[in-house]
Amino acid sequence: MSFAFHILGTSSSGNCSLIEAGGTRVMLDAGFQGPRLEASLEALGLAAAAVDAVLITHEHSDHCVGLASLLRRNPALKVFANRETARRIQGTLKVRPAWQLFETGTTFELRDLRVTSIPIPHDAADPVGFAVDCPGAAGAPARRVTWLTDLGHVTDVVRHHAALADVLVLESNYDDEMLELSRRPPHLKQRIRGKHGHLSNLAARDLLTGLSEWRASELCLGHLSKECNRTVLVEEAMREVRELRPDLRVNVFDPLEDRPLTIT
Repeated sequence: MSFAFHILGTSSSGNCSLIEAGGTRVMLDAGFQGPRLEASLEALGLAAAAVDAVLITHEHSDHCVGLASLLRRNPALKVFANRETARRIQGTLKVRPAWQLFETGTTFELRDLRVTSIPIPHDAADPVGFAVDCPGAAGAPARRVTWLTDLGHVTDVVRHHAALADVLVLESNYDDEMLELSRRPPHLKQRIRGKHGHLSNLAARDLLTGLSEWRASELCLGHLSKECNRTVLVEEAMREVRELRPDLRVNVFDPLEDRPLTIT
């Protein structure tokens, strides 16, 4: 099985992606309702039973709402989460998945893949990002896919893992002015801006321009807010990043179009 990374969707409305590598198919989050989740897999020519495992970043619905549907179609599915995330999600499920519990910050094996859980600052029980090391096929180089969304501020650990990614998915959630002018109540605006909320376009830019060395060939800016962001604003914020890394392919995932993206 050759390497492919499919971002099925990433926005404030739902997050789900799929890695195919080393004979393994692993889903990162399952944040779509059942019909959309199944349709997204069918568009790739896959059934839910073809998914070997799912990695859950945290218990918010835009990252795990589709898990129940996925388990109905694939009862043997292995679900990887840390203990607190599993405990919160289990309370919403009628069945008990084959939980594969890990400690936040540790690295574990998933068949031929090597997965590192990355602690992140967000207002959830014990949220994480993931770095997934994928073996190369037929002489192709190994690839590291790193998923970093839902983080209120950038930590040294986040910087470290961002620099090591070959394919980096990074949150660029909101534009400061659009958030300020939105009809959202003050307490919600404060939550989004807070140290356990979300990254703004400028915070994402500053993370990337502040890296002294990083190796990514693919960058995807995701988890954009439909109400408080636009792709043109993300593109403008990333101008300096493109100038520093003209070899980098930058993808901005548009939450209004929500079209899947495949990276090979």
